[in-house]
Amino acid sequence: MGPIDRNTRSATATARSSADGGWIHTLGKVGYAALGIVWLLLGWLALQLALGSGGGSEASSSGALEQLAGSPLGRVLLVIMAVGLLAYAVWQAVEAAWGYRDEAPKKRAARRIGSVAKAAFAVVLLVTAVQLATASGGGSGGGTEEEATAALMAAPGGVALVALVGAGILSLGGYWVYRGVTASFREKLRGDVPERVVTFGRVGHVARGVAVGVLGVLVGVAALRHDPEQAGGIDAALTALLELPLGKLLLGAVALGLICFGVYQVLAARYVEKG
Repeated sequence: MGPIDRNTRSATATARSSADGGWIHTLGKVGYAALGIVWLLLGWLALQLALGSGGGSEASSSGALEQLAGSPLGRVLLVIMAVGLLAYAVWQAVEAAWGYRDEAPKKRAARRIGSVAKAAFAVVLLVTAVQLATASGGGSGGGTEEEATAALMAAPGGVALVALVGAGILSLGGYWVYRGVTASFREKLRGDVPERVVTFGRVGHVARGVAVGVLGVLVGVAALRHDPEQAGGIDAALTALLELPLGKLLLGAVALGLICFGVYQVLAARYVEKG
């Protein structure tokens, strides 16, 4: 074995160790809590929407970060969040490459795919946070989801692909509702997690699942109608809830649930063993 191979194996072992309980894992918990703050703020924006008192920012992850960027203290928090999100993305990338080794092959593959998605989401939020903290963001990218849907529809077989994406998002929403009802998310946490944290997690997972499920329906409708403007981000899903009968009550309940999910992630960060 040459020195390059030995160095590579040594670096890999160090990354695994750090992800399992070292500095990457520790900093990754900061990122886990940072994601909780984003969901908490998103829930607050959704609650304002339900009450008819929108605060000027759209109810999306970028809109939540914009709320923080509006004050000097918020910019400092954005920088701290950016560091945590970077560590969280690295943690999930390491888990995607080498993690879940004690799981069965199929479950391990699913977990690793999930870690890739989590790392990608953290990177998106990281870029947004850095842009806002350095005042180079220029606002949230309204219409980005519709543009992406339109581009996908224009590709060969694009309508079918968009329909599959919608079905996948709807399934993810259903899975999160299931996770909330059964509290199966506890498998990621240490055994000494307080029951009040689990309660926040139950309510929060269900609310997040409902919001994401509505988003999946919107994407599916866009495919059926061949109209990318029917799609959108989480802000469009929340607005769609508002337009239903008793929409204000529905959106208010989901908004409070999203706030619960944010509180859950902030409180659960210290107990997290798996991302």
